[in-house]
Amino acid sequence: MKTINYTYRFRLEPTIEQRKLFERYFGSVRWTFNYFLNQRKNEYSKDKKSLNYYDQANELTQLKKQEDKKWLKEINSQTLQYTLNCLDIAYQGFFNKRTKFPRFKSKKSKNSFTVPQSVQVKDSELLIPKFKSGIEMIMERRIIGKIKKCTISKTPTGKYFVSI
Repeated sequence: MKTINYTYRFRLEPTIEQRKLFERYFGSVRWTFNYFLNQRKNEYSKDKKSLNYYDQANELTQLKKQEDKKWLKEINSQTLQYTLNCLDIAYQGFFNKRTKFPRFKSKKSKNSFTVPQSVQVKDSELLIPKFKSGIEMIMERRIIGKIKKCTISKTPTGKYFVSI
């Protein structure tokens, strides 16, 4: 029997404190993607050798221990690892001639981050790691099934959405 996966998209109404944390998440995910994409470009142009996800995940752990990069610890570690995984998939797609070369993330385009685990919805509130309280959701329908991950995005108009 084949399972059917659904995606639900709801509007979020975060508090001012939650908005600030969202902005830190967006910035950290963007910085991580751009930092490691630049690292891959430099490594390939120098040695014609490509780094992989595991090399960069180990380096991310080391970066978090540095004093000037301590702000990375405020972000859910699985979110940053998911970003590295997305970069790895994009890089492999380019070398397998399926897609164009990955581009650097911009602050001006759509900002988003994915929480790949430990996501819950309770009483119209989204509960994700590193957030002290639930984020209010405007739910038009009931969620059927198990929640595996969620992607939080901010539109250029400043509205927040979650895709579950």
